[in-house]
Amino acid sequence: MIQTISIVGAGKVATHLSKRLQACGLTIRQIYSRQLKDAQELAAAVKAEGVNQWKDLQFSGLDLLIIAVKDQAIPEVAQHLSTLPSHSILVVHTSGSSPLSWLNALPRHGIFYPLQSFSPGREPNFEQIPICVEAPNPVDQNLLVELGQRISQKVQITSEADRRSLHLAAVFVNNFANHLYQIAAKILAERHLPFDLLLPLIQETAAKIQGHDPAEMQTGPALRGDRATIERHLDMLEEHPEWRELYGVFTALIRA
Repeated sequence: MIQTISIVGAGKVATHLSKRLQACGLTIRQIYSRQLKDAQELAAAVKAEGVNQWKDLQFSGLDLLIIAVKDQAIPEVAQHLSTLPSHSILVVHTSGSSPLSWLNALPRHGIFYPLQSFSPGREPNFEQIPICVEAPNPVDQNLLVELGQRISQKVQITSEADRRSLHLAAVFVNNFANHLYQIAAKILAERHLPFDLLLPLIQETAAKIQGHDPAEMQTGPALRGDRATIERHLDMLEEHPEWRELYGVFTALIRA
């Protein structure tokens, strides 16, 4: 069983994940960050030690090391760890799109990917966050499944192809959808209308796809073939050619 954990990183994923792990009774030993202030600030919140030197990482009695940094920094972190006396420690990264092979220099390695978008000032409901796990060693994979079950009700063993598809799909439903919210907010702001007017619609759209195929829930002028409304909308977007083009692309996809 995994009980004692250290974390490399002090950003959003590291912050929310370390707090959840600690709240579920696990011990967070150390937080590593290049910026000592960041490491110490997060460490204080989870009763750990903050460090900013690789040589200060302690591996005796450690069950798991979690790499929760930006994707492009994972290979560098793995390289540093491969030079330290940590060969018996299971090491995982938390990225949805980065390959497991980036950790190949470490004998025991895997993936512990929380499928969620983390933002400052928002407390995620970890019980409902899917935790995707993967490890070449079945024993290590079972350890990660057990750990995931301690912090979430939804744990999924995934292959690398599965995880990458999940991450791609997540970009569409989260990152792209949020950018559409930004466009909608700007359209309303031009008429001095509050974005709050759209919240009931956004909430209903999210609610009605729970238990239903999203294709069955599609509505709007494109689905109806309401050419007159579509043309009016395109005319209204004349001063925003990039939004006009986006409207046209979505309309064509829905009508296809």
